[in-house]
Amino acid sequence: MTFAVYGLRKSYGGVEVLKGVDLEVADGEIHALLGANGAGKSTLIKCFSGAVQPDYAVMMVGEERYESFTPKTAKAAGVSVIYQDLSLAMSLDVTDNIFLGQELRNGPFLRKADQRKEAARWLGQLGSDIKPTASLSRLGNAGLQTVEIAKSLRSEPKVLILDEPTAALSEQEAEKLGQQLLEMKSHNLPVLYVTHRLAEVFALADRVTVLRGGKVALHGKVSDFSYDDLVSAIVGERIQRGRPTQRPLSEVVEHPAVTVTNLVATGIGPVDFEVRKGEVLGVFGVVGSGRTELVESLFGSMKRHSGTVTIDGAEVDISSPAHAVMAGIALVPSDRLRKSIIADLPSGENMLLAAYGAISKWGFRLPASEREAFFKAVERLNLQPSRMDLQARRFSGGNQQKLVIARWLNDTKNCRLLMLDEPTQGVDVGARRDIYAALRSTAAAGGSVLVTSSEPEELVQIADRVIVLTAGRIAAVLETDQIDESRLLSIAHQ
Repeated sequence: MTFAVYGLRKSYGGVEVLKGVDLEVADGEIHALLGANGAGKSTLIKCFSGAVQPDYAVMMVGEERYESFTPKTAKAAGVSVIYQDLSLAMSLDVTDNIFLGQELRNGPFLRKADQRKEAARWLGQLGSDIKPTASLSRLGNAGLQTVEIAKSLRSEPKVLILDEPTAALSEQEAEKLGQQLLEMKSHNLPVLYVTHRLAEVFALADRVTVLRGGKVALHGKVSDFSYDDLVSAIVGERIQRGRPTQRPLSEVVEHPAVTVTNLVATGIGPVDFEVRKGEVLGVFGVVGSGRTELVESLFGSMKRHSGTVTIDGAEVDISSPAHAVMAGIALVPSDRLRKSIIADLPSGENMLLAAYGAISKWGFRLPASEREAFFKAVERLNLQPSRMDLQARRFSGGNQQKLVIARWLNDTKNCRLLMLDEPTQGVDVGARRDIYAALRSTAAAGGSVLVTSSEPEELVQIADRVIVLTAGRIAAVLETDQIDESRLLSIAHQ
């Protein structure tokens, strides 16, 4: 039941964002769709789901031809799209969600036993041990994704489209979801898989299409391409991998800017470490290592059982995020949608949210000063589009992350320690490059940066030193010339 689109075009206000896209997904195939933020992926998927009407397209679902969809006709045609924001009712159990709106009934009475039996069958086909009676509030992100997929499979779709399904998952959760997708290949269902994680492409996909600037920049069998081929197609140029040119040690001030002693919190500790002025300190570890607990306890959003934090030799009291900010400590959480971005506010207000006190006078806002601070930060991080008035929800994921980082990296803030938890989660390689450049520039100017990551390659590229965590303890501290992917992974899995 092949799914295909030919010559799809879409313009907004005279600007063509999709410029004749061709795409085919064969039966039983996982087809990866890649592209930088703003390349046109989201618009293309919305055309498939009926949320957006293309200017021109020929779309084939099996033998049926369509020129456009509405949400209703897309569903009737068998097109099922699972977005990052899942359409689940958290107050209902697993079975009720799978059958929501399509309940089995005998007259006015629900056939609950039959529903649970069928729900167990669909979950079993995905290799899941989730109970049909389980409450969604007790499931993790991977479990919620599984329920959403089971819900889609029950409608017997002719094509399944997954939009960044692992963006909010840990590496173990993502691996489990990948196994479930491979199980689905036996159903002969075409699967279009949108992702920023290139490792998933090589692990799961049969073929790949890369969009750049609204056009197909690369297409073919995954086995025909290397990692660098995909990166080059996404960004339009060759990007050097591995360790960047290192700064002389004299540029990294040896005495610490921040010293953490005997830190103990739930899931972390006791740990002792320091962050030097002018360095990017990486924190690496697998799931359960305590990466997130470390930064959240330092930021005051997680209760600390013991430990002291000193900045420039003076002990600071950090019992809440407000205290942390006043002390000059900032955190960019891994979950920007739930913990950072205020989607309905304009980009300018999102970026300057923590700065209004510094750029106001006698309690009155100063629009000129706000614009100056905004556009300086825009230039530093290459924010696109560079508009203060645009709602944050209308920015791509990578540019939303830049907004959050710019909240602390602007001329109004005296950020003495910037902490970032998985800063490039769900961010394309082009935006990653901009973020890495901003962090290295901050360190080169004498700032202190702490970055946690589950991707060893990320820390190889940006870190001056790396702490490796295992089970909440520091297993090793690697200096500049010791940092490589194999060593990080080997220590983390000891």
